Amino acid sequence: MKPLPQQHAAARSSSFGYACHACSRCCHDKHIQTNPYEVARMAAHLGMSTGAFRARWTQDGEGTALSRTVEGACVFLGENGCTIHPARPLVCRLYPLGRHRAGDGTESWKKVVPHPRSLGEFTQDGTIADFLEQQGAQPFIDAADAYVDWVNAAYGFLSGAVEADVPAPDVGDLLDMDSALARYCDGHGLEPPTDIDARKDLHLQILYEELASLGGTIDGKE
Repeated sequence: MKPLPQQHAAARSSSFGYACHACSRCCHDKHIQTNPYEVARMAAHLGMSTGAFRARWTQDGEGTALSRTVEGACVFLGENGCTIHPARPLVCRLYPLGRHRAGDGTESWKKVVPHPRSLGEFTQDGTIADFLEQQGAQPFIDAADAYVDWVNAAYGFLSGAVEADVPAPDVGDLLDMDSALARYCDGHGLEPPTDIDARKDLHLQILYEELASLGGTIDGKE
């Protein structure tokens, strides 16, 4: 196996390991992006709705990035480290790796330059694939890809809708998973699923159906 280069693309089979020593320096001055699946995971961990979580813990209540303290720390950084570690977002699970997904779905990986005083140590113990499994990253990767695909479809539709003077959907409301599922299930006489992955799948179905109702596409079809 080839070691993961510092600034060049690598595959999951590349040799890689990282020993975190919980210095928490990586939890400062970072823009931690979030998607509806990650918000739902964190909200469930805290025993609150996705709407309440978005309002309290994300920048401007939009649900797209975690808030930071006035000192620049993640709002979930406590005295003993991350207070929501079991439900942490994908970017935190991948650190110190960066993932790039090309338009054809292929992916590549790079090392993220750590904080200059980080106590974490790079190793060659295992592979990127091993690291991802240890971090429980795959469900988060799958969800991230699925939501990015929808965002790309929505942008494509909205760019055309502006020219055609078609009203745009309330994206902020749509991206609140709990409210979107509750509204949809109530209107269709369904019980909202409780499994997080089933909720994610239904949420994505709702998002695509919303685009289709406005003349957009589902899976590239009218």
